[in-house]
Amino acid sequence: MDVESANPPMEAVVLSEESVPRRTLRKRVTTSKGSPLRFKPASVSAITARHGTTSEDNLKKKAYKQAFLQSAARAQSEREIRVRELKKRALAITSTGKTPATSRQRLVMQMVYDEITPYPDEAWVSQLGVIINREYHQVKNWFSNQRQKDARDSRQHTPQPAAPASLEASLCKITCDGRDLRLRTAALNSCRAEDWSDTFFDEVVMIYNFRLLAKHSQEEAMAALVESEPDVAIPS
Repeated sequence: MDVESANPPMEAVVLSEESVPRRTLRKRVTTSKGSPLRFKPASVSAITARHGTTSEDNLKKKAYKQAFLQSAARAQSEREIRVRELKKRALAITSTGKTPATSRQRLVMQMVYDEITPYPDEAWVSQLGVIINREYHQVKNWFSNQRQKDARDSRQHTPQPAAPASLEASLCKITCDGRDLRLRTAALNSCRAEDWSDTFFDEVVMIYNFRLLAKHSQEEAMAALVESEPDVAIPS
């Protein structure tokens, strides 16, 4: 037996080993049943990070909504307390019975009737009574009588009995401090519907009343001056 054929040279052994493909074991993730998975499932932290923003936004929206409802309920409660206090003050004013309103009181109520609303609610009647110093029911009855008077005048000029409907049609419904009101178009022309509030109404009436008081004081001062010095020329 030939020795060279029995023991091949070292170079041939090395070449033969390199020519054979090597097989390596890859780590595979398996399920409980042993089936291989081609991808690794996302971790719980990754899923939470992906959907956490939506959950947080929903929680924030709920918190904002709850805070808004609580604030609205608190504001409504405070307004009801304020209205009760105003009405109490208006009812405490000494009633003059059937004595007509003074010219200043009548002018202020007429301004509200013609330029703001012929249907002031409980809060505005109370505010008006306190400002002009007239009892609550007297102010409320004045507006009711004025509406009836306008209805009679309208029926005399128009044959169809549609005066109340025409008055309603001329008014615009708005929401003021959480309740519905009917205002004149002139009131909405001078101020936006969303800007009307109990505070704004109070300011408008107080300013108008103050101007009438100032004018009345000036007239009284001029009359007193004329009586004391008849020869003084009165400016027109």
